[in-house]
Amino acid sequence: MRGATPQVNHPTRLLQEYLEQDAVPREIAIARFMRGMMALGCTASLLLVGVIGWGLSLSLAGLTGGLGIYYSVTLWALRRGRYHPALPWVDSAITVSIPAVACAIEVRFHGAEYSLTTPPALAWGALIVVCALRAGKRLAYFAATLAAVEYMLVYLLLMRPALPPVTLSTLTFPMVLLRCVFLFAYGPLTATLASIIINKAEAALRAIREKDVMGKYFLHERLGAGGMAEVFRATYSPEGGFEKQVAVKRVLPAYADDEEFLAMFRREAELGSLLIHPNIVQVLDLGRHQGTVFLAMEYVQGLTLSALLKQMPEQRLPPAVVSYIGAEIASALAYMHSRADSDGQPLGLVHRDLNPPNILLSRIGEVKLSDFGIARAANRFSLTQAAETVRGKAGYMAPEQVRGDPLDGRADLFALGLTLHEALTGQPTLHGHNQAALMTASMQQAVMPPSHFVPGISRALDGIIMGLLRHDRERRTRSGEVLQQQLLALTGSEAPLPEGRRQLIELVREATSAPVPLMPDVGPTAKTVPMARTRLIRR
Repeated sequence: MRGATPQVNHPTRLLQEYLEQDAVPREIAIARFMRGMMALGCTASLLLVGVIGWGLSLSLAGLTGGLGIYYSVTLWALRRGRYHPALPWVDSAITVSIPAVACAIEVRFHGAEYSLTTPPALAWGALIVVCALRAGKRLAYFAATLAAVEYMLVYLLLMRPALPPVTLSTLTFPMVLLRCVFLFAYGPLTATLASIIINKAEAALRAIREKDVMGKYFLHERLGAGGMAEVFRATYSPEGGFEKQVAVKRVLPAYADDEEFLAMFRREAELGSLLIHPNIVQVLDLGRHQGTVFLAMEYVQGLTLSALLKQMPEQRLPPAVVSYIGAEIASALAYMHSRADSDGQPLGLVHRDLNPPNILLSRIGEVKLSDFGIARAANRFSLTQAAETVRGKAGYMAPEQVRGDPLDGRADLFALGLTLHEALTGQPTLHGHNQAALMTASMQQAVMPPSHFVPGISRALDGIIMGLLRHDRERRTRSGEVLQQQLLALTGSEAPLPEGRRQLIELVREATSAPVPLMPDVGPTAKTVPMARTRLIRR
């Protein structure tokens, strides 16, 4: 629990999240700026050799050149995701120490008076401000304190002993102490400015969020977007301090009046509310806010099967992982296909859009089927109405789905077979250069077993996959229960439990080391193919 009025703190928390998410881009910008400044300093040191002498020129060029290399390496590492929270502190310490080293070098070659009146001593304040750009009060105080202490130590240990007995009053200890006080003052000054900026940003964000918070759902970062909808990570936050992480899928404003798409959206909510199963993403709420419709769903911390495949070597998964995913989705389909309404009448639900982007994999080994926007309940739609259009994703449709025939659960099993075949082999099962060619392939292409592409896959697993991919649905695996039993019977290196689940957890956790989890494609979830095109293909 976070207190009785968590909504008051939402802008502060959200801004803090944004600042944390912006850490890497911010460090990249600072490293790029400092690298440019060091390159400029190195060039200037060499060009001024006639004025400051070879010794000082080469020493300053070596210092700035070495720092330029450091910032280049830092930039290289940051661009490859190698960020550590200690970097701002280490980098700030190095940054504000540059003038101290430069002053020490100048004392060595031109004496203390020269060092006390040259630009490096004046650059400390600017470098403290650079450190404060990281939006951290403690960092600003740290940089200012370090600069003041270093200046005083350089003065006491190197400059003061080298000053003549009679020198300018501006170079005496009291004046240098005053300079140190001014240097330290940069800390609270920049921290105060940062606080003012952050407070103003929070106030502005609060005003914006008052209009953007969807009732009791507080939106965080956007996880994905498609042509018609977008998905956000959100916090469900009613009164009393209760909070729950959810995913909010929101129709884009341009489609808020598209009746066909809104019907699909509502159908997804209606069917999702009927389906309560550990392998199905649960739909929690459907609502309207400021002219747009939104759907609140279970938040799965992980990534889609398609995203995981893209990150895998050769874009394929170990057989045990594929068996486990198949068994879990088979369980979801068995439940979905046998679901009855409140009167006990079978609904005859068919997903019609089962493909890798709609299978979610969590960091704790959960496998969940999502996106029921084009699912059909057979007893609620006439066969004539069902045959008006062909909906689905080309490359993952069963032959009867392409033809526009009445469907049953075996169409989803065919799509699951295509998905598992792809996960085993690392390449799409059906081949075609456009949607029409892929739809033709669904009806006509002879599919080779997975072991043809990946030697070592057992005959048993081959047989299970090929049983799902029979063009004649009367000969196809007849139900999700049968498929689940077949997969759970696998042994050895292809056993889904416990080996497949363990391997999946390892793969997902490694793939989701990035701070923002990946979510399913929210685009239009499936293509609508007119029947005229289908008939042309059949001819």
